[in-house]
Amino acid sequence: MSARQWAWAVAGVVVAVCVAVYALMFPWHLPGFFVVSAVAAAPPLFLRHRPKAFARVCVAMGVGLLAWGLIGALVGLFLFHPAALLLLVAAFVDAANRPGAWWPVGTAVTAAAAVTFVFLPNPHLDPDNEPPPSFSATLDSAGRSRDPEFNQRKERLRDFGATRTEVWEVSGQFQLHVGMPRNFAEGQSREALREQIARLPGVVDVRFCTFHTCGG
Repeated sequence: MSARQWAWAVAGVVVAVCVAVYALMFPWHLPGFFVVSAVAAAPPLFLRHRPKAFARVCVAMGVGLLAWGLIGALVGLFLFHPAALLLLVAAFVDAANRPGAWWPVGTAVTAAAAVTFVFLPNPHLDPDNEPPPSFSATLDSAGRSRDPEFNQRKERLRDFGATRTEVWEVSGQFQLHVGMPRNFAEGQSREALREQIARLPGVVDVRFCTFHTCGG
């Protein structure tokens, strides 16, 4: 294995670790998913003395992280795409040590099938088994999540039927995600909950979201 091939792989792992550290700094990022993703990028580092296995694992981890980033794009897992690309470069940069033709094709087909399975609507899926809908509210700034008034009023949403309240960063925007029950208790309603969310300080807009879509 050439030093150049090893360097590309190390760079990919370092980028993945940096993304995980970034996520740990912001708990609303669901850091557990990021830590697991960073660990998944590391196996090539244990195969330095097995060049062919190293190249194949780089392909598997690189393609896997690309697919994983698409599946978890809403929570920011697409941030692992640069690490994935670096691992793919590591697999092919040395002409004397490449994974062979069938391995990349098989890995890509498997990953594409996994992504398709996640995103393709299932006509046989029972709607009653889907997660309850929720609201997604865009916030005006990152600092809003540290505003005492915002946090106090956010927790009071439970009095209007909210089942959970979480702040996430999605594609550079900070959003408040508010879960709701499938059936509201007497005196509560979806419209009343939405109105209370809209009244929170710093809320720019509120969208109603189902398992498949998130719209007005």
